[in-house]
Order: sequence, then structure tokens, then C-alpha cells
Amino acid sequence: MSARVRPRHLRGRGLGALGADEAVAAVAGVLGTGRHGAGLEVVSSRLAGRSTIYVIASAAPVDGLSRWVLKQPHVQWHQDDLAGPVTAEQEFSALLRLNAHFGRLQADHPGATSGAPDGSRLRVPTPVALVPEVGALLMEHVTGRTTRELVNYGSALRPASLLGALAAGGRFLRSLHALERLPPAVVDLQEDARRILAIATEQLQPRGLALPGEVVEVLSGLTTTASVRPQVVLHGDFGPGNVILADDGSTVGLDPALDTVGQPELDLARYVAVLAGSIRFAPELLVPPATAVRRRLVSQLLDAYYDGQPVPAAFELHLLGQLARRWCRLRELARQNERPALLATRLHVIDGQMRLLLRETARRLAA
Repeated sequence: MSARVRPRHLRGRGLGALGADEAVAAVAGVLGTGRHGAGLEVVSSRLAGRSTIYVIASAAPVDGLSRWVLKQPHVQWHQDDLAGPVTAEQEFSALLRLNAHFGRLQADHPGATSGAPDGSRLRVPTPVALVPEVGALLMEHVTGRTTRELVNYGSALRPASLLGALAAGGRFLRSLHALERLPPAVVDLQEDARRILAIATEQLQPRGLALPGEVVEVLSGLTTTASVRPQVVLHGDFGPGNVILADDGSTVGLDPALDTVGQPELDLARYVAVLAGSIRFAPELLVPPATAVRRRLVSQLLDAYYDGQPVPAAFELHLLGQLARRWCRLRELARQNERPALLATRLHVIDGQMRLLLRETARRLAA
């Protein structure tokens, strides 16, 4: 991958410095609604770590849409468990590719993009335009609920909606991975295990953390096992927050990068690490039956992706790596957002939860 340059519009101005009038004017320019955007308004905006998002509304529909998202990626953003965001140009290109891809699948095989038994379709937000003067892209605003919003303490008692969302997410990713047929590659599980042990040295150790001994033993005991594995164009940030159950009945995937080729399990492991590491599942530390709920949810995603076929050992191995990185990220978020009086408790819960998940994954890998 080429080096990423900080967009001109962000240099020296600070993140999220685009004002409402500037956002409206930029959108008006690409929609052709007049220089000052008559009838357009910013109805919400938020500064996320990886991007600034503006929701723009119109008094009257333009080309069938009345709400849009103007997104400015923060390509200089860094976090240990995820690659930096791609540029607006790259994400716009990815949306164009996937919009055409899912359209072809729907036309050629009407059942192939079904996200649920009722036939709801899989798609991405409709890409509208690049807005290069502000380093942004414009796309359809999708109303609905993300899978992350469905993950709550009530999931243990009423998991039906969440199970449906996970199944749709697994089918979405399987269809996305069919975007391009690539030659398989020979991979070595032992080499992957060494990379995970390196993560422990480079990321966990400086934070005073360590992989559980059981995990280190399993990783160190893996013998050289060369196998031929599929290679796919990766989503790059596939997680519960980037899958929407839209109000129109479709399942919509957000934030595709499509800038990396690798084993499909890299995307799957990212999703499961974020889902299983949610603080909503922390009660399983004290209430073991909650573990069965979490396992059922993960199985729903994997069964949908693998279409009922056995889950390969490569998934468990990549999950160990993702969990180790996620552990660091969760502690970082806790330090940023938790009240000082509760921070020690929150860190203790995170540490216990991640060690539980790491041990459980290692046991499956060793089986």
C-alpha cells in the first residue's frame, strides 16, 4: 500500500473544522442545487476518531434522495487494532465497485444477495459524488439500526433481532468477498502464530499485560502446517457498527476500504473480536450462562459466512491476534472516557473479559 498523505483541507485547520455553511455549499456544488444550497441544511454532525460525518437534508428530493452523508475521512488517524482510514477517493471507489457488484449479483442470482429468509437484499450506501475541495465523499444517508446498537444487556433474554442481524452480516461479508476471484496462497499456521506472539511483546508487554500462559503454550506448540488458503479483497473495517439493518428492509455495509488482500478470516476475526469484547458481555465473568448467549451469537455469524461448513483453524488463530490488539484498544478507550473513580474497576473487567476470550479461543485452536 502506498503512503497516505494528510488531505490539504485538514492541514493546520484541526479535525472537523468544516463549518455548516461550508458543508452545505460543498454539497450544493455537487448536487447542482445552487451556490448557496437553497433548501439544504446540516441536520447533524459528529466528530469521530476516523472521520467527520455531516448529515445533510433537503426540503425536496434530488435524484430520489432527500438526505445525504458528507464524510471526511481522517487518514492520519491511528489505532493499534485497525489500519488507518483510506482517503475519500479510495472509499468512494470502493462504494462504486460494491454498488455495481451487489447489483450484478441481484440481477444474475436474485437469491444470492438475500440477507434474511424474507429476501431482504444486501447493499452499500449509494455513492453520489466526490467532494475533493473539502476532501470528502457524498453518499446516501441510510436510516436504520446498526448491529452494534442491537448489542445490549437485553440480548441475553431477547436475542432474535441480534441473531438476524448477525446472519445478515455474515451473508453480506461472504458476498463482498466474492467481489474478485483471486488465486489462493500457501500459508503457514506456525508463522501466523509467531506474529501473534510478537504482538504480545510489542503491544501488550509495554502496557504491563501478557497473554495467558495457556495461550502462549498453544501458540508455541503449533507445528509448521502449510496449507492453501483462499485470498480475498478485504473489507478492512468489518464490525458490528458497520452493518445496518435499514428501514427499507435491506442490510447495508458501511466504510469499505477494499485496499488489502488477505485471508477472509481477517475480516471475520475483526468482527468477532469487537462483538465478543463488548462490555455488554462482561456479565459472563460472574454469570456463566451469559457465555452460551455470546457463543450462540458468534456461531450465527460464522454459520452464515461459512454456509454451515466447519470453521477453519485459521479463524481461531487470527481471532487470537485480533483479541490481543482489541485488548489494548479497550483499555485505551476506558482511560479516555471512564470517570477516574471507576477506571480501575473498568480496567479490571476488561482484563478479565479478554483473558477469558483468549483462553477460550486457544482451546478451540488446540482441539
